[in-house]
Amino acid sequence: MTTKQAIFEVIEQLPEQQLADVLQYVQQLARTQKSPDSNPPNSSSDPLANFIGAVSHGSLAANLDSELYGD
Repeated sequence: MTTKQAIFEVIEQLPEQQLADVLQYVQQLARTQKSPDSNPPNSSSDPLANFIGAVSHGSLAANLDSELYGD
């Protein structure tokens, strides 16, 4: 038995209200299944999108302890 067949067997036993929940869940899975690369972050969907790549040099935390606490 395949996974799809097992899902269908369980679904056949569910009441109508739970079928609506299953449908909503499966639709959400289908929406999130799309590759995240096809929708790169932009300033309207992600407030940090404009900051991506803003720091192109080494670690900002290098030697931070000595700056904060002294030698």
